[in-house]
Amino acid sequence: MTRVFAIGDIHGSYDALTTLLDGIKPTKNDTLIFLGDYVNRGKNSKGVLDILMNLPNICQTVFIMGNHELIMLSGLKYQEDFNFWLRVGGDKTLQSFGLLPLRSECWHLPFSYVSFLKNTKDYYEIDQFIFCHASIYSHLPLDKQDDYALRWRKLENNHTGHISGKTIICGHTEQRNGQVLFQNGIICIDTWAYGDGCLTALELNDKKLYQADNKGYFYMTDVSDFFNH
Repeated sequence: MTRVFAIGDIHGSYDALTTLLDGIKPTKNDTLIFLGDYVNRGKNSKGVLDILMNLPNICQTVFIMGNHELIMLSGLKYQEDFNFWLRVGGDKTLQSFGLLPLRSECWHLPFSYVSFLKNTKDYYEIDQFIFCHASIYSHLPLDKQDDYALRWRKLENNHTGHISGKTIICGHTEQRNGQVLFQNGIICIDTWAYGDGCLTALELNDKKLYQADNKGYFYMTDVSDFFNH
C-alpha cells in the first residue's frame, strides 16, 4: 500500500529522526514530505542531512525549504547574515561538520549539502492537502504567497481555512507540549523535536501520528477522529 507522510521540523535531531524512520519503515512506494527546518539548534544537522540525502534511494521524497535553511544559505553567502545564523543555531550546525563557528570555516562545508538545501521546494500540493513550512495566508492562492508567508509567518489563533478548501499541513510554530495542533483547516506538526518535545510524522492514508524523541521513545496514535470534525 502506498503511504503518504508529512514530517515536521527536525532541527538537527538525528536520534529522533532515526527512531522515527525505524518506526515508519518507509518503502519505495511511500512518500515522505519534509516540511523544512532540517538544520540548526539541534546537535547533529550533518547527520540529519546525510539521512535525508540518502532517502530518495529508499522511498519517494519531497523536501520543503524552511526559514532555517534560508538562514543557513544566507549566512554562508553574506557576511552580515553569518552572525545571525550563529545566533539561531548555526554554530551547532558547523560543529556537526567538525568545523569551528567562524566564517572562514564555511569554505570547508561540502557543496553537496549546500546544493541539497538550495534545491528544496517552496511548497507541495496534492488533492486534499497543501504542505508548507510556515502558516501561509488563507485568503491567497499558493502562487501569490510571499517569502514571509512561506518561511516565517507564525500560526495565529484566528486562522481560517484556505480558499482552496484544502487542509494546510505546516510546521514552524512550535507546539512545545508535543501535541499536534488541529485548527480550522490547518494542522501544525512542529512538536519541538530539538527541545523536550518530539519529532512528528502524520500519515495521511490511515490518519495516524508517529512520534519519536531524542531518547529513543516511539509512539503511534490514531487521529482519524480529528479529520472527521
